Amino acid sequence: MKRASTTSKALDRVVGECIAVRVRLINRVITGLYDEALRPHGLRVSQGNILVAVAHRGEAKPAEVCRMLRIEKSTLSRDVELMKREGWLASEPPSGGRNQTIRVTPEGMKLLQRAQPAWEEAQAEAKRLIGETGVTALRQIATRLGLGRLED
Repeated sequence: MKRASTTSKALDRVVGECIAVRVRLINRVITGLYDEALRPHGLRVSQGNILVAVAHRGEAKPAEVCRMLRIEKSTLSRDVELMKREGWLASEPPSGGRNQTIRVTPEGMKLLQRAQPAWEEAQAEAKRLIGETGVTALRQIATRLGLGRLED
């Protein structure tokens, strides 16, 4: 019986304290908020993040974007191919490959401009949901982890 009690206490601790669970839940809620706002533009927040990161640099190698956004190569590759088909990104060489350089097309820049008000609304709602203290805490955590900006 003691073992069950110890296991139960351990489970209660995970349920009540697990940082990973809370971060993942918060991520899903906030990502959903941005995705819903950007959906009328045919864009997901993850794709918007890639467009912004590439636009900010002017052009980038896929490996650089993966480092900046902390995403897997396969995830980036899928999104880049979709965004190239949509005309939002272009690459040199156009066929892609390991050494390609990607850049935002004029159509991709227009999309970012059109989607900006929707992003602003999602940003305001996210701030409302997590509060100014939450926003400050997120900035501090990101900075401590070296994730403060979309740069290498």
